[in-house]
Amino acid sequence: MANLPQIKGLKRFPLEIKVHSYLMDHRFDGNAVFPAVEAMQLLAASTQSHFPEIKPQYISDAKFEKFLYLHKGQPEIEIFNEISAGEDGTMISKLVSRTKSKTLSISRLKEHVSLSFHTRWNNKINPPPVETLTDLESKTFCISAEKVYHELVPFGPSYHNIIGDLFLSENGAIATIHAPENHAASEPLGSPFPLDAAFHAACAWCQCFLKFIGFPVGFKKRQVLNETVPGKKYVARMIPVQAAPDLLICDLWIWSTDGRFFEAISGLMMRDVSGGRQRPPKWIMNLHSHEKG
Repeated sequence: MANLPQIKGLKRFPLEIKVHSYLMDHRFDGNAVFPAVEAMQLLAASTQSHFPEIKPQYISDAKFEKFLYLHKGQPEIEIFNEISAGEDGTMISKLVSRTKSKTLSISRLKEHVSLSFHTRWNNKINPPPVETLTDLESKTFCISAEKVYHELVPFGPSYHNIIGDLFLSENGAIATIHAPENHAASEPLGSPFPLDAAFHAACAWCQCFLKFIGFPVGFKKRQVLNETVPGKKYVARMIPVQAAPDLLICDLWIWSTDGRFFEAISGLMMRDVSGGRQRPPKWIMNLHSHEKG
């Protein structure tokens, strides 16, 4: 047990988010929100700096609880990495912010993201042969990246990282994705943009087949097999595992064009976080229905 981190109780470490201009392109309901992929990067780097025993490329039990809103003219945000010990060498890391009541001099902590990091990993996700992931195996719909970002995922240009066409079928989604070069940190988990773009593919699939706009709210396991690199292209595949009127559970794979695997996520959960206020465009909801009819 000597390799386990020595931590008692709860430790809270201050963090700082520099609000670079590209972050303002990541939006929900017209407001800029800190991306989950950036939160994971920030927590991984912070937790590893305090507890080098952890393996940041292995993450489990992620929960994306509440949006952290960003504002123009706000150069930085002071937040915290709240770390506690879990079981079997697990380190529970949470991104929390402090808010103060407008009427009372009382401050409260708000939890935005929770992750578990590991000192050892006994649940390795083994990649399948690439050729088994490249065939959607049923009627396929093709949507241009321009239409995805104009009508389905209305983010600003920094997050237009599906390139070419997005392909959808009942069996999932496939897209070529890109890791742009900008101010985003790419250590220790690799560029955050390819995984974010894979989330966009899952969001479009929800709109087409489940008729809701899905945002990622957590996942069971994430494994970074190799770090994605700014300036490079990759391929993302989403495989639906369980679908309901208000929930998609799916798996994601990201690999390079030469067949080298970079990311695996199992048990990704996509939900409507708008409370039903936002609905997909009619054309995407009818796309599959018309074919069935």
